[in-house]
Amino acid sequence: MDIKIIPPGGDLAEPMRIREEVFTIEQGFAAPDSDSYDPTATHVMVYLDSVPAATGRFYADGDTFHPGRVAVRKAFRGTGLGRVVMEALEQEARRQGAKKLRLGAQLYARPFYERCGYHATGERYMDEFCEHEYMEKELPAGE
Repeated sequence: MDIKIIPPGGDLAEPMRIREEVFTIEQGFAAPDSDSYDPTATHVMVYLDSVPAATGRFYADGDTFHPGRVAVRKAFRGTGLGRVVMEALEQEARRQGAKKLRLGAQLYARPFYERCGYHATGERYMDEFCEHEYMEKELPAGE
């Protein structure tokens, strides 16, 4: 397994292909799956045997960092790669000074994020046709 950090302004072709496959084709969200945060976000790519398998990103808002767009290709689900993506995002966010993480989780994914140490805030919102809930995680100093 290889993990690649793509800094802001880097080549997003591979992350965008995975996001299109997962969010647009499989889940039915509008195409393209991109927004104004992509150019300034740090992205993570995970490869298994040199094959692009999973991705995620975060962007900063002060000392609160926002992980998101975590996507694992169907052939690689159930292998723990979602957790690998989250750990890589958190490690890089810490390195960049994050004190708190805040994300918007699709409701079905809430248990996954809880296992990653996030707690639900109770604030819910709709993104297209899908209900999401904000979740947060404090990063202890010195980690």
